[in-house]
Amino acid sequence: MKSSMARALILKFSSPKDTIFEPFVGSGVIALESLIAGRGIVCCDSNPYAVVLTRAKLFPPRNLTDALDLAEYYLEMSMDELTEVNLRDIPKWVRDFFHPETLRETAALVRVLKRHEQYFLLACLLGILHHQRPGFLSYPASHAVPYLRTKKFPKSLYPELYQYRSVRPRLLQKITRTYRRFPEIDHSLPKKCYLKDATKLRLPENSIAAVITSPPYMNALDYVRDNRLRLWFLGYTDEAILNKAVPMNLGRFEKLMDGCLRVIHTALRPGGRCLFVAGEICNSKSSLDTAQVILDISKKIGDFNCEQIMEDDIPRDRRIRKTGYRVRRERIVVLRKEV
Repeated sequence: MKSSMARALILKFSSPKDTIFEPFVGSGVIALESLIAGRGIVCCDSNPYAVVLTRAKLFPPRNLTDALDLAEYYLEMSMDELTEVNLRDIPKWVRDFFHPETLRETAALVRVLKRHEQYFLLACLLGILHHQRPGFLSYPASHAVPYLRTKKFPKSLYPELYQYRSVRPRLLQKITRTYRRFPEIDHSLPKKCYLKDATKLRLPENSIAAVITSPPYMNALDYVRDNRLRLWFLGYTDEAILNKAVPMNLGRFEKLMDGCLRVIHTALRPGGRCLFVAGEICNSKSSLDTAQVILDISKKIGDFNCEQIMEDDIPRDRRIRKTGYRVRRERIVVLRKEV
């Protein structure tokens, strides 16, 4: 979800000092925009990279100077970890992305940052893992989905792209870029981000003023594949386990939304609104309106009244996949919990 859309929904359907719940936090857009708008946030996700990104946005250092000082401190600490990194223990497909010394530095720093729960620095480091630009750490690679681009950039013609890349200056540059447009946030606002399946979260009754979220689009996005390199560095190597949390078919999507809406039903205060940005996904043979699936489940649970459905067609060049499932349009479903 774009930040402008998240901001508009937050301002329209909640009030200052309200607490918003986001059960599928993704990259943390709604969570961050909630804080900027003066709302508290409770959120969760089953994808560990999504949680790292969001915690980085919710709990950053107060200013650039503090962030750079913190980075220098942990970079220095990671130097003591270098001899502990055995490159032979790292899978070949990961080694293929990096100069050996760049990989050693990266792995050592990740160890330190994970051990000390430094999510802001960890998110910045994961954000520069792969690309073909000089400010990134990998050999020439795709930015969106990690795969090497050795055919387009052969080593014989582009030797400079395969040289050692020091982690320290690139991480400091990434942090500096992050603080160029750093938002003002009231740090006294409540903010929590859980690494947890939304259906298993237990929130206090009537503790949430509004829910704003965009559920997983079933088979239209491959969350694990697209972040497999980052997930490996975070210590998650079993893609099968991670993929179980992603609803790849209608039955799993219905089960996920049923469990999520039951959690919301308990936590949402009477009169509160629940917004789902849901996609109409399609392939060459059929289409599925996930907004209607959510409406059907909300009727089964009861106490939810559909106040409004807003529709937005997605331009063809922004549809997620050229083959397989893709999102044709989005609908914003606004449910109100009855008093």
